[in-house]
Amino acid sequence: MSRRTTGWIIGSIFFLTMFMATGPGVLLVNRPTTALGLPLLYLWGLSWYLVQVVCVLWAAKAIWAHDEDPS
Repeated sequence: MSRRTTGWIIGSIFFLTMFMATGPGVLLVNRPTTALGLPLLYLWGLSWYLVQVVCVLWAAKAIWAHDEDPS
């Protein structure tokens, strides 16, 4: 897979997480319930944040890595 295609995939996933974590996606879980001992809304935001971290790490490994040998 080319860098450009990988970049579009990672960018699309990251945009989806931004939309779901702070946008209308919050309305899906905005209730006074708990899951795993945490408020559901907090757990929702935390899980999308973890997906964003994975996207950044994936981009660092696949796109931003140096092509040339440092030696």
